Amino acid sequence: MSDLRALVRRPYALRMLLSALVGRLPEAMVPLALLLLARAEHGSYATAGALAGAFAIGAAVGGPVAGRIIDRLGQTVVLIVVAVARSAALLGIVLVAPSSLAVAAALAAAAGALTPPLEPALRALWPDLAGDDEHALSAAYELDAGAQELIFVVGPLLVAVAVAVGSPSTALHLTSAVGLLGTLAFALAPPARGWRAGEHAAVREAGDEQAMGSRRSHAPAWSAAVRAPQVGLLLTLGVLAGAATGMVNVTATAFAEHTLENRDLAGWLLAAWAVGALAGGLGAAARRWTLPPERRLTRLLVVFGLAFGPALLARSTPAMAGALALSGAFLAPTLACIFVLTGARALPGTITETFAWLTSSFLVGSAAGAALAGTLSGSGSGVRGFAVAGATVLLAAALWELLRTRSAVLAPRRR
Repeated sequence: MSDLRALVRRPYALRMLLSALVGRLPEAMVPLALLLLARAEHGSYATAGALAGAFAIGAAVGGPVAGRIIDRLGQTVVLIVVAVARSAALLGIVLVAPSSLAVAAALAAAAGALTPPLEPALRALWPDLAGDDEHALSAAYELDAGAQELIFVVGPLLVAVAVAVGSPSTALHLTSAVGLLGTLAFALAPPARGWRAGEHAAVREAGDEQAMGSRRSHAPAWSAAVRAPQVGLLLTLGVLAGAATGMVNVTATAFAEHTLENRDLAGWLLAAWAVGALAGGLGAAARRWTLPPERRLTRLLVVFGLAFGPALLARSTPAMAGALALSGAFLAPTLACIFVLTGARALPGTITETFAWLTSSFLVGSAAGAALAGTLSGSGSGVRGFAVAGATVLLAAALWELLRTRSAVLAPRRR
């Protein structure tokens, strides 16, 4: 607990975390608002889904590009310009949706691509905000991973309130304002204004023998970020972890419909998952880990995968809520460990882009997992998706352990 308390007392740490969370609320607000807007304009569910999908695809593609630009130009200007441009795209959606949902879909893709990369920007700042203490940095990533679940609880609630008092267009206007204010609060803070990628080589764990060479004065090649040692493997883990999360979202809804016979209960089940993730992140942040992150990640992935087991046996709302809270509790520590390792292996001058690629890998995995869970949840009790989610995480554990130990064995031979 002392590490967590020391972290939140560090200058600007809490401010940057909170402003990033506010600025990222549109990530949970825009897809729902687009669905409601399309339906309000007499669009089909397929059209509504296409709008939300276009936004997600845009975000997955645009994130690494914006991250690379931040690594070249710094955080403040890029974040503000992108946030203003996204607000303009959201306004365009409101204006053109009544006449053309196809044009609205193109603008939705643009709005996704113009999502300010606050998540990778914050993770690039954590080494400075947390200080030189390795335990404090791990606590920062764990707090970050757990707290982001609040986005997916608060965001949809804000959309529901805006629609209740106004319309889906009102919800998009609110989304734009919230995202812009949060981004401004983050981008104008001294840590963001003073950050320069060239001065922030990847933070390495104590005793890491894979020290990087001297910093290059020229910009790294476009493929440099993903070609860094083990980064490709960590991105694969991001895809698999995202797939498991996407399966949870769809499978929980299927369980509510097929077993509980009340689709509205899905929101409560997913809230239990989010609360579990938040609790897990806080608990992990308050703990001082002794295992190095490479070995810790294997164990966390195994436990996370096995934690889906109780969900296969649940047949009531309380039982399933408890099961999802349990599995969710291992999500944040697992993601935080991936963040630590990604930051440690990012090449100098590419840390924001590398974290942006990790975010995109998670988005791609989540979309694929949701699609797979949809095919698995058409009938029955609606829990098969949880079994596949657990198996997916266990596959990630096996893949990480196999390839990291192989790299460790081969490394001495290359010297």
